[in-house]
Amino acid sequence: MSQSINNLKIGVSGMGEQFWVSVGKTKHFYLSALIQSGATLINLDQEQHVPDDSLDLLLNFSGSRLWQDEFQSGPPRIMALHGGATLDTPFLQKYLPKLRTCDGIIVNCQSDIDVIHALCPDLKPQIIFLPLPVSEYFWQAPDKQSAKAQLDIPPTTWVLGHVARLLPQKNLHRFLEYVRDLKTAFPRQPIQAFVIGNYWVDYPVLPYMTEQYPDYIQSLITHYNLEDNVTFCAANLTDQMLATTIAAMDVLIHPTNSLDENFGYIAIEAMAAGTPVLGCNYGGLKDTVVDNETGKLMSTWVTHGGIRFNYQSGFKWLTEVLNNHEKHTQLIENCKTHASQNYRYGHFVNRLESGLLDCLTAYKSANVTQIGQCQSITNDTLCLLPSVNLGFENYSGVAQFYVSHKLAYQQPLTAKVIAIEHIHQNHWTVVNDPCWPAEKKLTDAQKHILSELKSPVEIARFDPQAQDIIWQLLADGFVVFA
Repeated sequence: MSQSINNLKIGVSGMGEQFWVSVGKTKHFYLSALIQSGATLINLDQEQHVPDDSLDLLLNFSGSRLWQDEFQSGPPRIMALHGGATLDTPFLQKYLPKLRTCDGIIVNCQSDIDVIHALCPDLKPQIIFLPLPVSEYFWQAPDKQSAKAQLDIPPTTWVLGHVARLLPQKNLHRFLEYVRDLKTAFPRQPIQAFVIGNYWVDYPVLPYMTEQYPDYIQSLITHYNLEDNVTFCAANLTDQMLATTIAAMDVLIHPTNSLDENFGYIAIEAMAAGTPVLGCNYGGLKDTVVDNETGKLMSTWVTHGGIRFNYQSGFKWLTEVLNNHEKHTQLIENCKTHASQNYRYGHFVNRLESGLLDCLTAYKSANVTQIGQCQSITNDTLCLLPSVNLGFENYSGVAQFYVSHKLAYQQPLTAKVIAIEHIHQNHWTVVNDPCWPAEKKLTDAQKHILSELKSPVEIARFDPQAQDIIWQLLADGFVVFA
């Protein structure tokens, strides 16, 4: 590029030890890129009284220090948003108005950009769209048959994988459901499933069944008779071992409903290693996975009972891909090509440098108007989930920007619908899902409709009155598209 950040002095804050493993990876990439580009970094968390006029830029990687008023009139401020910060709309509504049009916001997915546009419909800061890279180990991963051989897995075994924090929102239980359904549909086919990650029993967001989740998963494995199919690995594998294990997978299954999934390293790591991804069409995955080219994206939408997705579309795709060697081979090649063309470290360095220079150019051009008042994002007033701290009622509005579809009456996403698994307890009907355990007192007519939707059925088969009931059950999250 004609310009560079070589010799620029950048004051940085929030570059210390990171609580989140993924944010720790991101910090490493930021520091490497800035140093490689020749910038001089001044750690503002250690240096005292650094004059503003001695710095060219300010970069707030994490924390809130550079959001404060004392830095409002100096050089351009660039604020990195990670998943949790983007979903904390009260924080953004408070501090975005204090930024100027020369200041920058670094985001990792289009949904993040849509949120910023909604909050700042008129004047807005510079928006730096910065997809992240992955470790070189994933580019160097062995081919699929070699990786299986290294793990002593026969070449004809179907290998499925789930790599994530083991929380209800990551939907490990739905991954196990896929393993169960494939095992039932193809009883003679050997299947090996890897689960890589650690449980987080005190995770504070959406804690509906987080504490009980390890026991719940163990009971599912027993109930589904998967003891011989599922292998658990802690999240402390080396990058090389993780890359080999992912390369051995025929498909990575990532049906995440996690509210902070605004990028998702694992999808890029999988594709770089040549592994197709089955994921929810949500947040960062909407940008990173190319539907039907590098994997399959399952439609997502918001209901009064939480986020829902089209599980059946994923199962149909799995059965097609795992039974079609030619299609699977083409997906593997597509994954490697797509990841290499978009998520190499060099791409990241160029995008970061370009974004920082855009802010500096705007500043030097006197493009320094303060953003001013932001709009608010309204949450749904009706929530059918249990009352907990940091429940979905605090996030339902912003979640609409991250799902793939918005429910609209009489505008079906697919022709067929199916009842979600549920139980009746006294007068209540409860969704049997630890991620979204919605509960409501249903009418007899609604219960009757649920009983008729034990398998996918076309909506058009029902009379208009029954269709109205189905649409209400869709809105409440007791029925999903199939």
